[in-house]
Order: sequence, then C-alpha cells, then structure tokens
Amino acid sequence: MIRIGSRLMPTDPYWVLVREMLHQHVQEAGVVLVNVNLALDTVCGEAQLSLLENLLAQELDALITPRLPEPLARRIVAAGLPLIFSDEMEYSAPGMTSPRGLDEAAALAARFVLERIDCRGTVVIVGGEQRTLATVQRRVDGFQQPLARHPQVRCVQIPALWRHDEAYDQIMEEADRWRQALGPAPLAAIYGLSDSLALGGRDALRRLGLVDACTQIVGINGDPLAVAAIIEGSMHATVETSAWDLARRMLDYACRAAGGEALPPHFPYGQRLVTAANAAQVAAETLVSMADLPTRLVNVNVRLEQQRLVQMQTSLELNRRVGSILDEAELLRELAGIIRSRYDFDHAEFYWLRDGDCCLLHEQPGVPEAQRRRLPLDGAGPLGQALLHNQPIYIPDTLTGARFAPDPFWPETRSRVILPIHSGSKTLGLLDLHSRKRSPRSQLVIDALQTLADEVGIALRNAQLYAQALAAKAEAERANLLKSRLLANVSHELRTPLNIILGYSQTALDDPNPYGVPLHPELVHDLRHIQRSGQHLVRLIDDLLNLAQAESGALEIYPQQMDVGALLAEVLQAVAGAGAQPAVAWRLQLPAILPPLYADPVRLRQVLLNLLSNAARFTTQGHIVLGAHVAGETLQIWVEDTGTGISAEEQARLLAPAGTTVTTEEFVSGMRAQHGAGLGLQVAQHLVALHQGTLAVQSRAGHGSIFRITLPLQPGAQARAPEPEPPVAGGPQSSERLLQMAVEHASELSRGAVAYMAEHYAGSLSRDEISEALRVSPNHLTRVFRRDIGLTPWQYLSHYRVLQAQKLLVGTELSVTEIAERVGFNDPAYFVRVFHKESGQAPLQYRKNTK
Repeated sequence: MIRIGSRLMPTDPYWVLVREMLHQHVQEAGVVLVNVNLALDTVCGEAQLSLLENLLAQELDALITPRLPEPLARRIVAAGLPLIFSDEMEYSAPGMTSPRGLDEAAALAARFVLERIDCRGTVVIVGGEQRTLATVQRRVDGFQQPLARHPQVRCVQIPALWRHDEAYDQIMEEADRWRQALGPAPLAAIYGLSDSLALGGRDALRRLGLVDACTQIVGINGDPLAVAAIIEGSMHATVETSAWDLARRMLDYACRAAGGEALPPHFPYGQRLVTAANAAQVAAETLVSMADLPTRLVNVNVRLEQQRLVQMQTSLELNRRVGSILDEAELLRELAGIIRSRYDFDHAEFYWLRDGDCCLLHEQPGVPEAQRRRLPLDGAGPLGQALLHNQPIYIPDTLTGARFAPDPFWPETRSRVILPIHSGSKTLGLLDLHSRKRSPRSQLVIDALQTLADEVGIALRNAQLYAQALAAKAEAERANLLKSRLLANVSHELRTPLNIILGYSQTALDDPNPYGVPLHPELVHDLRHIQRSGQHLVRLIDDLLNLAQAESGALEIYPQQMDVGALLAEVLQAVAGAGAQPAVAWRLQLPAILPPLYADPVRLRQVLLNLLSNAARFTTQGHIVLGAHVAGETLQIWVEDTGTGISAEEQARLLAPAGTTVTTEEFVSGMRAQHGAGLGLQVAQHLVALHQGTLAVQSRAGHGSIFRITLPLQPGAQARAPEPEPPVAGGPQSSERLLQMAVEHASELSRGAVAYMAEHYAGSLSRDEISEALRVSPNHLTRVFRRDIGLTPWQYLSHYRVLQAQKLLVGTELSVTEIAERVGFNDPAYFVRVFHKESGQAPLQYRKNTK
C-alpha cells in the first residue's frame, strides 16, 4: 500500500480542519497515513542528518509537510522522497509542489471591503510580521493592490504573529503607537491575514476605542470560529480557502508522486467568499465534513494509551525483577530480556563507561573482565556519539544510513537504538538494542526506551549499593568480633600482671611489711603512686568492657532495694582516702533521711567512683562535694568540684546520648586523649540510662563542674530531670493509628504533605522541598499543618521516621546505622538522639524490650 507521511500541525483552527480532512480522504483512498513528528525545520548539522535518516527509514512514498528550508527540501527530494507543501512556497523544483491562490483570496477580501466602506476610510491589515514568507507576501500584496487604486483609502499594516492571543498582546503592548498612527476616528475596516488575526485585531482595536458597529471585519481561511462570528454579527466576511479541497488535492498529488508521476510546481484549490448571506450553509457543510472527528480522535487516544501501557507494563516488570534479584549479572540479563521482548528487539547489549582508560567495556556474561571487549571512545562510532551528546541515537536502517558505517561486529543488525544509562546526573554506560529487520519507531517509543534505560541505571546502582552494604556489614561484623576478642584478651592479659603489681605494692605497704625493715618515706610514696595507677588501670579496663557491652546492647543491671546513703558515704570515703590532694576538702551533703532506692548497687557504685575520680583528677584546691536529695518521685545525686571545669563543646562530646554507636572512636580522639575522663563518663551515662535515669553536667571552663544524676526511686517510675524538655506535640508515645486519625480529618494541603513525606521520608527532605512540591509557601504550609495535625511538618516527619525505624528494629536484624540510613538519617548519632527523644529509649533498648 502507498505510505504517505504527514507533518501537518494544528497551529490554528483552520489547520485542524485541514488535518482532519486529510485523514478522511486517506480512508476513502485506501492509503496509509504516517504521522511524522520530526522537527526537521528547527535543527541543522548532524542533528538534521540524523532526523533525515529517521524520515527516510519510515519507508514513505511521499511527504505532506509545511514549509521547509530550501536546502533541506532539495536534499529530501534528492533522496527520493517527493514533497507536497501545505504552504505557498517561494521556490520550486522537480519532485515538489505547493498550493497557489492566496493572492486571489486576498483580492476577493479587498473587493468586499471596498464595496462596504464606499472606497474611503482607514483600513488596518493585521499580520505580516514574517514578511519574507511567500504566504504572507501574497496575502498582503493581493489585498493592497485593489486598494491602491482608491486614493481616499488609507491602508496601515500592524505586523503580528499568527495566533489570536499573540496578535492581541502585540497590539496592546504598543497601544499608544497605534492610537497615534490610526487617529481618533473609528476604522473603516480590519483585514486579517488569517481569521485568527482578524478576530485578534478586532478585539484589541475595539479595546482601544477604534472599532465601532460600522467597522468591517474580514479574514482569510474560513475556519469555524470565523463562520460562527459572521453568523452572530461580530465579523462580516472571510474568504474560505477550502480545507476539504486543499486536503484532497494534497493527497491526490502525493498519490501521483508515489506512482512516479511528475508534479506541477503549484496547484490551485477552492475559494469562496463567506458572508452573512451564506454563512449558515457553510457552517452546515463544515459540520457534516467534521462528523467523524470525535471517533477518530478517540482512536488516536486509544493508540497513544496502548503505547503508554506497554511502557508502564515494562516498567512494572522491571521493578518486580529489581526487588527479587540481587546479583548484578543476573539482574542485567533479566532487565535486557524484558525490554527486548516488550519492544521486539533481537539483542540487548550493555556497555559500561570506564573513566580511568576512557573506553567502553562490553558486558559479556561468563567472560572475565580482563578478556571482555573494550572500545576506545574515539573509535566507538554511534556508541561514542551517544555518550558524547548524552542522548539516544536511533539508526532506522544500518545499510542505507549515511551517518554511521555498518558495525562489523553486528553484520545482521538492520535497525539499532542506543540509549545512555543514567544514575542521577552520572552516565554509567549504554543500552544497545538491535533488530534484524528495519523497524520504524516513533519518537514516543524512543523516549519511552530512554526512560526504561534510566530505570535500568537506577536498578543497577541499587544492586551495587546493596552488594556494598552486605560487604560493609560483613566487614563490620568481623571487626566487631575482632574487637570483642581483643577486649576479652586484653582484659585477661592485663589483669594478671596488674593483680601482681597491686598485690606486691599492697604487701609492701602493710605495717609491718614482710621484709622486716621500715621503708624509706620516698619509697612508700612511690609505692602508693604505683598502687593508685594500677587501680586506675583496673577501672579503665572495666570501663572499656562495659562500653563495648553497652554499644552491643549486652550491658545489664540487677537492681534491688538498697540504702543509698550508706553507699554514698562508703564511696566518698574510699576515693577521698586514696591519696587526695591536701588542699582539697571532701564533703558529704545528705539529708537526715533518704528513702531506699531501687538500683543496682554495684553499677551505681561504679558510676559514683567514675565521677568522683574525675573530680579528684582535675581539682587541686577548693572542695569536692557528694550530695543527694529527694525531688518528687526521683532521687538526685550530684558531684560538685572546684576544678578546671569543662567547656560547652567538651560537654557535648563527653555526654553524648546513650546508645550512640560512635562513642569509642570519639573518646579515643577527643576528651579521653585530653583529660582521661570521657570513657568513664560515657560508661556512667550508659549505666544511669539503664536505671531509667539521666546524667547532666553544669560547668564552665575554669569554674568547676557539677555532675547531676537523676534516678527514679521505685521500679518503673519515670525519672524526671530537674529541667525536663517539654514533649513534642502529639507525644513520642503516640501510636501510628492516632496520627492516621489526625490526618483523616486534616485539610487537603496537610494530607498532601503527609503523603509526600510518606513517599520521600527515606531521602534528604526539607520543609522547602515539601512546600515547593505542594506549590505553597513554607510558612503557609507550617501554619496549616500545625493547625490540622498539631505538629509542625518537621516534627511529624521525625515522628514518622521513628515509627518506621521501630518497625525495622522489631522486624529485621539490621544495625542501628543501617536503619538510620533507611529512614532518612545521614548521621546515626543524630538518629539515636531523635529516637530516644521520641520513644524514651535508645534503639537497641527498644529492640530488646519489644522482642
């Protein structure tokens, strides 16, 4: 069958008619009409050559097209494709033809105007900004020539583009100029180079006060809007350049050219003047000719939906495979097979860009990487061009294409599509699709394939990240095991010599000593220093083991009812008598009666020893006070000293939230290296947290410190710090169902924000990004969201992320760091703080208590 290509575009109502009439004539003639969506007239150079190859690959027998640049038109005709223009062209050549008759139509409009205005007055021509076009020249010259014979007619041209709104805006932008040029009197007539221009000029000049009831409005084309305006009396005439006849003649000459007949340089088509006398008849004829338009448009939409459906089904199938296949090579084979089968390709190949050696590495399953085919970018032909320009390359016919030579590695390939594979802003490689037959593919299909190629890039990147995560997890588990073994071995190997050192030093200090001779005072001083240093090392080993247990969630307490006053007195006496500075006064400040405390006496003693030892280390004069008092349902214990104090930055490092997973590393490089205090304080904080208490510090560099412990008196009671932070609206204990109930009664804006956060919570999300997605200001979003939900968007996002983290803690064995990344936290330490604030527990404690 004859295949006729069409590039007609609906630029105004008249061309909509022409295109639809063409479709009707095609059905009657029994030929195939191929819509060609190629921007041939807007590109140049290699891009134009590529589009020309695409055009020739459509296997067309002729092409109906609007105007084209003369060099391109001659190149197309020379390639064997006849051209039938829909516009009047200023050039002609064998193998092309264009309509002719606009000058006669314009003259018909001029004669109508002269008769109605009695050959006098000001006539405005609207249009003609593109004066050099033949279609514009003939519409202007054909109208002006009859008017030139009447000296009482003044003709003024207002240049404007073709569309109604463009012409209206252009006239209004220079309103003062046209008022001055046209004068105050009403215009005799307005002539538009098209009906749209006539109506646009009428509306603009009427607003300027230059149109009255006698002003004649005339246009060219006879489109439905103009005919309707004539019937209602707001326009007076149009010259119908028959869309039905123009479409019929273009198709007729296209079929003749397909049969090898020579084309005339130009061809005429029907014209008639439409006025109030025959407008109703013309409208009826137009309505009849357009009767099957709705049905045809429905069929067009169905075909487009079918193409979109193929893309959606392919994308869904890709996503299913992504979720079930973790091996990179297997994933690539599956994805390539899906695209190949859905879009009817014979081969789907992958090439990866290697930045180091500027080459493409061919993906060849089962072949070691060192033996795979490598292509230098400068010799990769269309593959290199696709990467260079970062856009798809479609070769409809590898045998006839002039842009690229046939690929010797693929001699059977007839049609080829090469698509860059992206992951974010980075190009990973290429998807190379081959077909053994010549396969014309529309731009819509190429765009769909590019979308799928990018989905392959995302899937591949996710698989790589997952493999890296597994490797990192295995390495972390191995490192954790090595650390545990190291700590256990170090503990055992250090305790044995330390016990010997402590035993001998204590024996030597006994009175009488086993040597039977009195020791020199300086020697006694040195032995006591050795004993204190050994005791410090024992506590340091204990702190290391306790910290390792705390980070792994294995640190436990065994609480019981205890006399806290006796414990405080015993601990103070032990530390104060261990060689304290003589200029430091030690005091115990307790009320007369202290209630019993439900706590682990061993662990609480360890906490107090750490705090008092640190105070003794940094206090050379003044006092150290250990005190306690009851505050409601809590017991507050404090250690106050007049030592060197701690800066605000150091305090933040010393007392990071309990459950933080980077504590050991921070102390090695931070405060422990400076003062030797950080490790013990961190262990103390973990132990206090296990008692459902808090450890806080008040200090200023050079002015001493106060460490305050707040513990619940009874089991299960919630400890309260002296200055508790008010809970977030909605409370960290709010259930997911309560949030859902609040959202169900919220406004559409708040529900949209909630839906957006639920979809994007795992990424880096900000209030500005949410408000931009919803097209509102950030402040307005916050006001409405707080009014509806009771939380700010950021508070809701934090709570939602913690809820998702709780599900992962219970349902998976992921580490705290992995869970933090999955719910949108880049900093695990910050995640732990937010989680503790929302839930009242550290993540690992929550996992343990829930399970």
